[in-house]
Amino acid sequence: MSTDAHHRLPGPLAIARHALPNVIVSTLVPTALFYIGWYAEGHSTAFALALGWALTLVGYRSVRRERIPAMLVLTTVLLVLRTAVGLMSGSTRLYFMQPVVTLSMVGVLFLVSVAAGRPLISKLAADVFPLPAELAERHEVQQHFRKLSFLWAGVYFVNAAVTLLLLLNLPVSAYVATHSFVGLAIMWSGIVLTIYLSRPVLAQLAHVKPATATPVAVAA
Repeated sequence: MSTDAHHRLPGPLAIARHALPNVIVSTLVPTALFYIGWYAEGHSTAFALALGWALTLVGYRSVRRERIPAMLVLTTVLLVLRTAVGLMSGSTRLYFMQPVVTLSMVGVLFLVSVAAGRPLISKLAADVFPLPAELAERHEVQQHFRKLSFLWAGVYFVNAAVTLLLLLNLPVSAYVATHSFVGLAIMWSGIVLTIYLSRPVLAQLAHVKPATATPVAVAA
């Protein structure tokens, strides 16, 4: 057996094929459905379309015993909270105030996960770049996950602050038209920065040799 074998990490196209469906169904589709419903019928339809999509997808994957992406779980939880408060209060502005709170809570969750020794980014990373368990458990990878968790805590805090500024300074109609694009720009900036910061770590992992089983001596 060759002694210079290394882990074969997926290339850019393979990563894109794995990540894009998760990103699209977990974030872009519910966002698009919400704004389609908002402009077509109003906030009740917008709530129903976005949350209905997320819950249907979670239910479908659960019935088929398929893995539910962490991004989809996070999106669904946030949509449930926002929709419940929005419908119970009857206040559209209060509904749009919720992202400030929920985004801040997610940022805090990233920090808490680091303190607990279980970086949340390691769960989300599987939606974008699945690593073999042998590599994901390495010290340098876990250290990198901790750094990325701090990064994403910052991304969510910035998103919350910008959301609050837009909501306080724009009428609701202008806020609806502006917030989605600004929020997506912030999130995609985080994704691009994550990819850039992860390149040295991935290059290092590409040279790690797979673990091999220790031969067992057999008595003659």
